[in-house]
Amino acid sequence: MTINSASGGMEDIAMSDGSMNSAPITAGVTVQVYVPTNETATARSFYSTLFGREPEFEPHDDFFEWSPISGQECWVQVGGKADAAPMHNRMRFRVHDLRAALDFLDSSGIEHSEPSQLPEVVAFVDFSDPWGNRLGYYQDLVPSEQQVEYRGTSVNDDAQFIEYEGSHQK
Repeated sequence: MTINSASGGMEDIAMSDGSMNSAPITAGVTVQVYVPTNETATARSFYSTLFGREPEFEPHDDFFEWSPISGQECWVQVGGKADAAPMHNRMRFRVHDLRAALDFLDSSGIEHSEPSQLPEVVAFVDFSDPWGNRLGYYQDLVPSEQQVEYRGTSVNDDAQFIEYEGSHQK
């Protein structure tokens, strides 16, 4: 794939099959999480604890925004919605010390899975907010460019994953 971004906000991308594709140049990402409208104050408190600070932006009484990656245009928005349903996908946050993240979850009373790891790649733990939105923390075990690739296997094969070496008893 070859990228040419001289086209003023669009990227001309040569795909592996030789075809061309133009896509907008992206400069950030936002993920929205919804909770029941009558529980936004509780959600504000939960996510303020999770991120260790108050929201950076509160455009409405029932809508809060945190930027979890300092200096990046990346936002987690939490808003009230009458027919709120939990996210179907999981949103994991990268941490530098999964052991410390586990201690934080335990001290905050947030139930979580047993942490596991894909050897020489990543360790992670999963948890949910009180409304069933699927969250988690992960720690890269080695730099991305040094991570082992498990070609010919499936992410759905539990045998690929082992107990996290830094695990602890809850």
